[in-house]
Amino acid sequence: MLDEDRGKIRYLNRYKQPISYEGMMRRRKITPTDIDGLIDYHGNCFIYIEGKGVGAPIEYGQRKALENLVDSHVKAGHPACAVIFRHTSDSDSIVIAKDQRVDLIYHNKQWRPPVAPMTVLQFIERWESYHESQNVKL
Repeated sequence: MLDEDRGKIRYLNRYKQPISYEGMMRRRKITPTDIDGLIDYHGNCFIYIEGKGVGAPIEYGQRKALENLVDSHVKAGHPACAVIFRHTSDSDSIVIAKDQRVDLIYHNKQWRPPVAPMTVLQFIERWESYHESQNVKL
């Protein structure tokens, strides 16, 4: 695959195909959740990414899953965070994640808005720069 094609949707029909977790309720009435994106830096550092339409809630189970994932990485000594972005695109449009505004960041056991308005890509670049300066192998 060419570098300029990495990250692009290759099979739009498959991408639009819903996956149902019906019938998969587990202990304590939990069901699987989806996560829109993950950046794994060689197992050393992690960013989880979730996109929501403006006004759409972050369901309790999904929020808790993101918190648990991030906290477990940090407990193991690997920097991690979760980022929620919001978009206003209609359901037939492709949402270009890198250009969307970050709404919330989960880090250090807290959900917070960014200190200044930024896109998902700007957040990722800042996260990478900071952790490289801390000698984390990305």
